[in-house]
Amino acid sequence: MEATAKLKVGYLKFLQGYYLDHKDTFHDLVENGQHPKTLLISCADSRVEPSIILQNEPGEIFAIRNVGNLVPPHENDTHYHGVSSALEYAVKVLKVENIMIMGHAHCGAIQAAIDTENDPDKLGTEFVHHWVDIAHEVFKNPCCCADSIKSGKRIPREIEYASIVNSMNNLLTFDFVNERVENKELKIYGLHFDIESGQLRAYDRKSGEFGPL
Repeated sequence: MEATAKLKVGYLKFLQGYYLDHKDTFHDLVENGQHPKTLLISCADSRVEPSIILQNEPGEIFAIRNVGNLVPPHENDTHYHGVSSALEYAVKVLKVENIMIMGHAHCGAIQAAIDTENDPDKLGTEFVHHWVDIAHEVFKNPCCCADSIKSGKRIPREIEYASIVNSMNNLLTFDFVNERVENKELKIYGLHFDIESGQLRAYDRKSGEFGPL
């Protein structure tokens, strides 16, 4: 079946099934607006679908998806800031209580960061290699990278973990996030999804490692 035809069939199934069963929920979300408790920052990778993994309903999660589930540090400039503006809206307007960064195994963005560490032009891209500069910060920080340090080469799984932690730290460079965290009005979590096993692991600040939920 052609890809667009399959999407149309999927939409019709939604309209005639799920939508009808949850019509009141959608109407309520229009009448009363959205009040999600959680902001989820995840990867654009087609193999990792947060709403399926977490089984969330409409209105429960405010979502940001980008290449590599990366959070840039705060910057004072007039450039366009998609992630930062969505983050600001979630925290200052929607007043979410949780921020979850969910990375995953076999992440192409993390592999791109590894590949361009010493050769920024290796990918031949206009935008991607600049974006994954955010993940390059983890090469300066041994967090979650013990085996990479021992072997002297980048181990993707460890870099995926470290990049999640780096983005968690970058969240705190935004004053409006840091203030709410310090006031115990906001919590930050790091998650990693393994595609093969379906396992979701969480970052433990005390141990500095990712483990079972």
